[in-house]
Amino acid sequence: MADEDLTVDRTEEEARKAKQEELMALSCRDDLDRPESWLDRSHSYLSQRLCEPAAWFDGFFGDPRSFEETPVGTFVRVRNALQWDETEGWGVGLRVRANVLLPRVSERVRLLITRDEDVSGEFRDGPTTDDRDERTRLGLRFIASDQARSQLDFDGTVRVTSSGLNPRIRGRYRYVQGLTPSTLGRATQSVFWELDEGLGTTSRLDWEWLPDRDRLVRWTGQGTFSEASDGVDWRTSVTAFRQLNSRSAIRSEVGAFGYTRPSFETEELFVAFRYRRQFLRNWLFYELQPEYAWPLEEVGGDRRGDWRFTFTLEVQFENKRSREQRLREYLGDEEEEIETWEIEDPIPIEAPGDRHLDPVLEDPEDEDDENDEDEGED
Repeated sequence: MADEDLTVDRTEEEARKAKQEELMALSCRDDLDRPESWLDRSHSYLSQRLCEPAAWFDGFFGDPRSFEETPVGTFVRVRNALQWDETEGWGVGLRVRANVLLPRVSERVRLLITRDEDVSGEFRDGPTTDDRDERTRLGLRFIASDQARSQLDFDGTVRVTSSGLNPRIRGRYRYVQGLTPSTLGRATQSVFWELDEGLGTTSRLDWEWLPDRDRLVRWTGQGTFSEASDGVDWRTSVTAFRQLNSRSAIRSEVGAFGYTRPSFETEELFVAFRYRRQFLRNWLFYELQPEYAWPLEEVGGDRRGDWRFTFTLEVQFENKRSREQRLREYLGDEEEEIETWEIEDPIPIEAPGDRHLDPVLEDPEDEDDENDEDEGED
């Protein structure tokens, strides 16, 4: 009898593993019929290996009855930067950022690989306030509520440091309000606990102007206070983004950051310009970023001028599910546009896309007029 039970358990375990293997193949296979060059083979192999752990996790915790549903969505960006600073000299940096959907676990759960200062989780880059913020975090995000104008989510992440693990728990609420047919305001409030920083809170305000689907102007103001901070660590900037075509874009940013204790200080002022271009493949990009900054000297309090230049090579890894979702976010629900979008064309990450037609930008008076017309027809 015991042998029969053991055989049944072994059969069920083999069946479960077979389903997980099938799920990984379904979620992570390459359907694009890529040319057989070493570059494509290497990218396809790494893309599959990056996707498989998330697919396994999704299959392990998911309902077996949902096995035939849409596979896991995986989007990973690997950014390798070569930097030159007039004062500091040469340096290199590697950033890995990912947002992985787990539909079998829940549409509300994400696997995250991100940086500390990524408040929005939308993979936006810019000059950072501290090299420590460049360190990568790994964890999970649970979206408790996701409405057209608001979102509430909770993160649990871990950052590996030289002194060991640095866990963080964070709750965040974001509210978006259309101000005019082409501008919106966004307020974000976060409360967090981190082993190194203790208890803290971050407040952020954004004002955005979206004149059309390829242009975006954003003002951002942010302040963070924690048990370990020098008063409030603050940052403000104005960013202008322009999509030139499907393969290239430019971004300009001017800003400053600093702290309020023991006295109010502007730690650095900066002006940066970035040119981004897709080349060779739809998953391969390079960026050229010249920058001029006025940092405050730690000794003496004088402000010097620094030229900086960064060359970045970015590789994206993505499966079909993730690409389709990002394309819908950019193009909206226009099926004809989605069907005619070339597979070789990259999908803009930061361009407004269909957001310039977002319901939050609609004039409330126009909505009332439409409601009155509907009532009159009835």
